[in-house]
Amino acid sequence: MNIWWLTGAALFGVAAFSVYGAFSSPEFVLGLGAVMLVAGYKAIAPVIAKRMTPAQESELHQATRRAQEWDHLRKRPRDR
Repeated sequence: MNIWWLTGAALFGVAAFSVYGAFSSPEFVLGLGAVMLVAGYKAIAPVIAKRMTPAQESELHQATRRAQEWDHLRKRPRDR
């Protein structure tokens, strides 16, 4: 039974040392940050940059002329 605890502790030590070594390298941290930034942009950009249909754009212009607030998530004038 003791051998399993020692094996687990050794594997944990190797993993902890590897993580410490990787994150103490500025190149790794910058590369990881760049990968995370690109992945986040690819996930969020289609939702943010989605075009409105011509009907929705017409509703937006009408709401703007009537001085109503526009709900950008639901793509319609806000109810007050």
